[in-house]
Amino acid sequence: MVLDFIGRVNIALRVIKEEYPTAVLYEADGSASKGETTRPEEIDTIRVVCTRPEDGATIIVKITDSDKVGKPIFIPEPWLEDVVIAWPVEMTLLHASQLKEQAGYKDPYVCVTLRNPLGPERTNPYFIFGDNKHQPYIFVDTVTGLVKTDR
Repeated sequence: MVLDFIGRVNIALRVIKEEYPTAVLYEADGSASKGETTRPEEIDTIRVVCTRPEDGATIIVKITDSDKVGKPIFIPEPWLEDVVIAWPVEMTLLHASQLKEQAGYKDPYVCVTLRNPLGPERTNPYFIFGDNKHQPYIFVDTVTGLVKTDR
């Protein structure tokens, strides 16, 4: 059985924390290897980015459609422009997709990012749907469910 987005992030975080126990989530980037989709379950490759609060180092793990988890990659430099995401988030990717469609954004997407941007103002984490030439990036607030675009 292939896990959903949240399940895969859980696995990647567990792998990271085995080696780097103080690591915290910065973002999770998912993509559909088969191209544009409107189905969250087709987001089948995920990159999870964490930071270590004590030194700002970055740790990255990738997980694929077969739930194959890569080895953590340690980067001794900070990952910029994100705020730590308190894990777990309450909203699933499926629910975010449903809210996006209810708001009228039904075009396909290639990637989804779960992140909490640093600015221009502090907000809740978002699921951000994108990489479609025909629509703007769509942001779904994981706490309030508010849907907005970058345009």
